Amino acid sequence: MRSIHVLCSILVCGGFATMAQVLPVSNGSCAVSRTGLMDCDWVSGIKRAGKKTEDGKAELLVTRYVLAPGALLRTPVPGYDNLVIGMSDGELANESKSPQTHVRVTAGSVMLMPKEELYLLRNVGERSLDVLLIDIRK
Repeated sequence: MRSIHVLCSILVCGGFATMAQVLPVSNGSCAVSRTGLMDCDWVSGIKRAGKKTEDGKAELLVTRYVLAPGALLRTPVPGYDNLVIGMSDGELANESKSPQTHVRVTAGSVMLMPKEELYLLRNVGERSLDVLLIDIRK
């Protein structure tokens, strides 16, 4: 009986904690081959065209990418900040900079890609790399 009260308390308190979170307006996943071919699946909420975000809140577009060895991840839409979150271990090279910068990616690592800089990230590892890209639109 006591465990039921604890569970109910967690569910009630957890409900209040989640009210402050910003939920994605769209999410999907894409597999990218070495040659650049993409296979994507999307889920999106219904939004009226031209409608601004409520109270100036940011909109999040979340996409999971599975990058084959040698595959590229480009800036999806210029002009927005992006977060790239590692979901598996591997290595990326940013080919938009000279000389190229190599970044070791681990599960849970987070990279901020500011809107002022376009990027071209190549999976230089020997295995597929799984990353989550969050497009922050204000």
